[in-house]
Amino acid sequence: MRKRFHQFPFKPIYRASVIGLLLLAASIASAQLQLEYGRELFQQETEAPAAFESDLTIDYEVSNVFNNHVEFGLSIDPNTSSLAGREDPQLTGLINLAGVNIQGTLPLGKRFGLKLQYYPQLENYTGEDGQLNEFDAFADLFATELSFRPTAELPTLSVSHQLQRLNRRDDAFDNLQRQISFRFGKLLEYNLYINRFDDKITRREDFLLVGSTNHQGRARVQLGILKALLAKLEYSLERENYKDNLNNLVLGIAGIEQGTSRRDLRNLVSAKLIQIPANRFLLQQELNLFLSNSNIAFYDFSTVEAAVSGFYKINDENWARLRLSRLGITFDGRRVRGPDGLVDEDAEKRRDNQLGAHFQIHWQVWNSLTLLADYQLTRNDTNEDNEIFDFLNYTHNVVSMTLQASY
Repeated sequence: MRKRFHQFPFKPIYRASVIGLLLLAASIASAQLQLEYGRELFQQETEAPAAFESDLTIDYEVSNVFNNHVEFGLSIDPNTSSLAGREDPQLTGLINLAGVNIQGTLPLGKRFGLKLQYYPQLENYTGEDGQLNEFDAFADLFATELSFRPTAELPTLSVSHQLQRLNRRDDAFDNLQRQISFRFGKLLEYNLYINRFDDKITRREDFLLVGSTNHQGRARVQLGILKALLAKLEYSLERENYKDNLNNLVLGIAGIEQGTSRRDLRNLVSAKLIQIPANRFLLQQELNLFLSNSNIAFYDFSTVEAAVSGFYKINDENWARLRLSRLGITFDGRRVRGPDGLVDEDAEKRRDNQLGAHFQIHWQVWNSLTLLADYQLTRNDTNEDNEIFDFLNYTHNVVSMTLQASY
């Protein structure tokens, strides 16, 4: 016996509306990556000074990103998604970014320090037939962090506030993001994320244009097992509450009753083993487990990722990294449909399998000019056999080149 499944077919379409935000932090993430590997493993730890020192850096950044799988779908126009018969809801796009990252540290006495950051950035999207033009944006980030370092041996206590404003050509995507953080070194961390969209009237037919409040707690443990062997354990717990400004299309697809607000509880466990098998070469194995439970079954899922990374330090300034991964995703609230588009009583859960490769190279061209090349490859396969879901079997390529001038 078959029954009709109330949930419409839908693939989470996160890339198009958030890719600009991810690219905004790409250069900062690469700098953190170099700092983490370089200081903790390749170099001998030195005692940190108890007092803060004045510092000011200005980085000019220009990036060009090619993406052959920009998820068009509902994020722009539901009438052009695969739900409405579009043959290929994924578009090829080019994203051009230019920004200035200004960071400074101001000592406040012997034990206190104030860090300030201002990072404006322009984003220009070029897609097929101008379809991505509404994502053109100006991103504006301002962050402050107050730190207290009691001694050189004890972890630093810090509280920070980050405010980011995103203005896109299409006003429906304009939003304000706020982050408040409390940290005890790298051991304990609490983050409060607040995301609010401006549009409260048109209620666009989209899963993503909904504000939310996220509380996240994180704990880390780092163990030096041998001289050249390091183990890292991390646990993260977060709860996210979403606004209820959803239209009838979204309510029907996700199976949400009118007036119900979505609430997610997520657990993340990450284990990493880092070793140096040879001079200048670092090897990392990692296992990441992620579980998301929601009061809306459509959003229940779990993931298991296994990955191995190789990091080669060419010299003090230059490095290359390759990461290979396999990710399994189980959607507990979604079932595989039969050829007729219906769901059996005993239908299996939808499962996706992703193979990934990520290559990065960081090269200092001159004293004040750095090139970061980044390539990401993702191959996704799903157990959905119905032809309407064939777009879930895809190969995704993202290539980016970033030039950073520091002064």
